Amino acid sequence: MAHGHGRCRCCGADAEPAERGAAWGLYLRIDRQRLQCLNERREGSGALVFRAWEQRGDRAQFVESDDDEELLFNIPFTGSVKLKGVLVMGEDDGTHPAEMRLFRNIPHMSFDDTAREAEQTFSLNRDPLGELEYPTKHSWADALSSIRLPYVKYICPHAPRIPVTLNMKMVMPSWFDLMGLTPDAPEDEAGIKKAAENIKAIIEHEMKNGIPPNRIILGGFSQGGALSLYTALTCQHQLAGIVALSCWLPLHKAFPQAANNGVNKDIAILQCHGEMDPMIPVRFGALTAEKLKSVVTPTKVQFKTYPGVMHSSCPQGSAC
Repeated sequence: MAHGHGRCRCCGADAEPAERGAAWGLYLRIDRQRLQCLNERREGSGALVFRAWEQRGDRAQFVESDDDEELLFNIPFTGSVKLKGVLVMGEDDGTHPAEMRLFRNIPHMSFDDTAREAEQTFSLNRDPLGELEYPTKHSWADALSSIRLPYVKYICPHAPRIPVTLNMKMVMPSWFDLMGLTPDAPEDEAGIKKAAENIKAIIEHEMKNGIPPNRIILGGFSQGGALSLYTALTCQHQLAGIVALSCWLPLHKAFPQAANNGVNKDIAILQCHGEMDPMIPVRFGALTAEKLKSVVTPTKVQFKTYPGVMHSSCPQGSAC
């Protein structure tokens, strides 16, 4: 929902950081036939402002509010998604929206429903070029807080903002650069190793605070899961386990030789992957599982798949 005499464009919602692009934005997951925009001056114009990432510079299509300053979008998706951020483009004048409020799971929302408390509210800056990303709440931290146990400490580090080749060198949160998401794509070896050292530094810090390494589990989703696998398998300390969701093993050709003298040969690994993942296809997850069985004790690797799940989490995956 946008405030201000809204003349704006949206580049759609973003998928996981560093995976935004023609095939990775949530634009492809929007059910455009059921999308609604209330209080639009020109009927149907609201649906046209959601576009593919590479078309974000197209200024021909925009939406304006009609009788008052508010626009309300009902945006249905074709499946389970995880919203990571939103970009809103407008004119560099008083017509640019001033505020955006996000609501979720309110089918056929009307202006009467806007009295409810929003999930998140943003004050918008003028952004005619679509350069400002408004990140949503860190959903994994929220998910972990819902299952928080009194004897478990959760640490959710944030990736640095770096230029990502896969997404036209745009600066965004990413643990390392990505040139592609296929098993034979070039990899940012220096960046992967640097990111792993940063996570290992967190492990060392916790050990100094009295947490033995065999009580530490690394886990993550997508690039975070990939980094968890690489970090744990090259760590000099014996860790408790790895939870790897919808991901792959970076620098896989270097293994099993890259494993630190087999220190974590018996580490438990749980892999979960959506069977409809278009970004990192489930067959890549299966290849990763087979590779992991050549690095650690094969019986220690569990690979679970979830029908109908795309590049996102699901209650079963989150719970496992």
